[in-house]
Amino acid sequence: MPIATRLEVAATAGLPAPLLAAAAVPANLPIPLRQPHFYVGLVAAPDLSTVKFVDVERPKLNVGVVLEYRLTNRLLVSTGLLRVNKEYYARREDYDWSAYPRAATRNFYWVDGACTVLDVPLNLRYDAVVRPQARLFGAMGLSSFFMQREQYSYDYTENNSTYLWERSYVNENQHLFSVLNLSLGYEHSLGPHWRVQAEPYAKLPLGGVGAGKVRLTSGGIFFGLKYGF
Repeated sequence: MPIATRLEVAATAGLPAPLLAAAAVPANLPIPLRQPHFYVGLVAAPDLSTVKFVDVERPKLNVGVVLEYRLTNRLLVSTGLLRVNKEYYARREDYDWSAYPRAATRNFYWVDGACTVLDVPLNLRYDAVVRPQARLFGAMGLSSFFMQREQYSYDYTENNSTYLWERSYVNENQHLFSVLNLSLGYEHSLGPHWRVQAEPYAKLPLGGVGAGKVRLTSGGIFFGLKYGF
């Protein structure tokens, strides 16, 4: 038996069983931190919206509450309730005018849209890089849009005169799982419970939304603060 091994055995031979077990574990190993399973947080983002990228208006505020549940050390499922105002210009041909046949006879090119939307996402997140104080992640899922208020208008000419057409809707259109969510993000730990994160995102249309069934694309960067239980 090597001398070093005989010395180790001799040093531990007289210890009680609990101390003997403790002596067998190197003292310099880090103690793993327990990850909370349930998180609640607040998020806000500057949100840009466009229809087929023909025009981009100034960003609007996207704000809401998110809920997350950790399935494994790397997987989380999340949902929440977000409220955002979306403003955009779209071409005449980007709208479904089946409910307004007179639009086919009018001379106009652009439609101004403004909507207040409740966004209910359902996403799955994967933490690709895990460090004691930081995580890099990607997320993917679907959103349901509930249109609270919609306002549409356009200027048209008829018989050498200019007119303004306007329509408003309140709580008339809901679109379940109609938007694809994609995002990447960075999360930093402030302690055993608090986290902050930044998450660039894109929301891609799977179908038309609103009264005109426009294919609305949006994106921005979520900034969030959350607490884990």
